[in-house]
Amino acid sequence: MAEAVRAQGNAPVYLTFDKSSVAPGVWEGTVEGDVEGGLTTNLLDLRVTGAIWHVEFDWIVDAGDQSFTARLTGVLNTNTGRVVMNGTVIEGWLEGARVHEEGQLIDPDTLRFQGIIRLMPATADWVLALARGDTGDAPPDVGQSNYVERW
Repeated sequence: MAEAVRAQGNAPVYLTFDKSSVAPGVWEGTVEGDVEGGLTTNLLDLRVTGAIWHVEFDWIVDAGDQSFTARLTGVLNTNTGRVVMNGTVIEGWLEGARVHEEGQLIDPDTLRFQGIIRLMPATADWVLALARGDTGDAPPDVGQSNYVERW
């Protein structure tokens, strides 16, 4: 895993996505950009607070040796169709890397969403170390307090 992170470097990985609902709680589509492949998102949890929906998803990207699953949580504003989620790669390529997603509902009839995904490889080793209980330094180019405030 660490070799995959070093091979990629510390630069963020940028993807765009396009997905539509195929079943209740399941969307399928594609990702393009630094990684290209298929995309499946599975709704794991939904809590409704008025127009704001608090959601948890698994994002599964099928892209050969760059395939990964990320668990993201965030909000969908049903008034605007805007979605913002953050999370971590939980399996596969860049495991442990932080992930940020921003999306927009494009077609309410098909529940089609488009947007961007950003993965931060520099955080992968640091996040995994924290999960093990290590209290080492923050990832390169990201101060701990700045990192926490941004997420």
